Amino acid sequence: MKSILKKMLPNSYSDVNTQNMYYFLMNGILFTLVVNLYKPFAQKLLYRLGGVETHVSLYNSLPGLIALFGIIPGVIYMCKTISKKKTLSGIFLISRFFILLYAFVPFLPGPLQPISFVLITALMNFPEAVSATALQSFTADVFGERERARAITSKNKFTTFANFLSLILLSQILKLFGTTNEKAIIIYQWFFVIAFIIGLVEIFTFRRLKETIQNPQACVNLKQSLKEVFGNKPYLEFLACSLTFHLGWQMGWPLFGIYQIEYLKADETWLTILSVTSSIVMFFSFGFWSRRIEKKGNNYAAAYATLGMAATPVLYVLSNNLIVLTLAGLIMGFFTAGTTTVLRNFLLEVSPEKNRIMYVAVHATLTNVTLFIGPLIGNVVLKSSNIYIALLVTALMRFIGSVTFMRKRSIKITS
Repeated sequence: MKSILKKMLPNSYSDVNTQNMYYFLMNGILFTLVVNLYKPFAQKLLYRLGGVETHVSLYNSLPGLIALFGIIPGVIYMCKTISKKKTLSGIFLISRFFILLYAFVPFLPGPLQPISFVLITALMNFPEAVSATALQSFTADVFGERERARAITSKNKFTTFANFLSLILLSQILKLFGTTNEKAIIIYQWFFVIAFIIGLVEIFTFRRLKETIQNPQACVNLKQSLKEVFGNKPYLEFLACSLTFHLGWQMGWPLFGIYQIEYLKADETWLTILSVTSSIVMFFSFGFWSRRIEKKGNNYAAAYATLGMAATPVLYVLSNNLIVLTLAGLIMGFFTAGTTTVLRNFLLEVSPEKNRIMYVAVHATLTNVTLFIGPLIGNVVLKSSNIYIALLVTALMRFIGSVTFMRKRSIKITS
């Protein structure tokens, strides 16, 4: 793979940059395998464990509540630590142990199984939120501004490829051997154990990364840091746009699962088909969005990518069977690729190198507020009306978020 990378990367890349890119991509691929072993079918597993719509909504919202208490304190600790990489590795390890706990849920009394699964997911988001926030800042330490967009785009391409290959394999295992509810749950337990083992290798590849950019590591006190963050106008403009969009984005997460499983009766095979279809399109779309960002800037790409995401709930409403929804996934995947790429790159662009980790932490904390609120709002609308109205309200909220990016297309970055 290293030889392939050398052909892909510019001649100006040093051996250290090439090595970093290799381990960055390997880490992303292994992380994808870990996630696919426990997350894509989680909502289906909730139903297999006896869960209902409320459990699905809590599964999506509670992690946001838990993360609120951990991100900024965790980031402050990260600033004070001598080795950011070593500390992150420890946090990753804690998170992987939570995945192992999933394997013990089926041994609990029946009524406790769905809520226990939800609570493990919520608690796991504490280390996950801290590590995800710090990792964005750490990425800026490993890759300079010129290499960063290429690194993120390349990682997205490789992880997307690994995503749909692993999902196909896992769904076929479930289809062949999970012929009853009890057998399927046993297979899930094995998935969780394997995910933990792969997670250990994933951590090893992360520890092989080398920082090449010497960004300031010392953090000022919390009050002064927050004053600096909320005094940065370009950052605040991005934050307002991002939070507005995230609220609508996250509202739809439980609704999509409920619609797929309860209304269209999707099993693990169909869930895989839906995910793989979207992933294939994403794989071929990352390059397009990367070029759009380089040519037109983050604001332009964010406005149009999020506008496309606003159409996703409408496409669900128009899809009355799984075949139509699969075809609609082609459109969804294209705009999802753009949104995930541009928002991450945009956040790093508006966050000055000095104290960048605090800028990322504030954004992560506030998007976890929307993560907690969004799915609950979606559930309230669902309970008071029906799935179709809930999806259309979600589309409206996403559209409003997209409009905020359109109105802020003239953001100027100053550092």
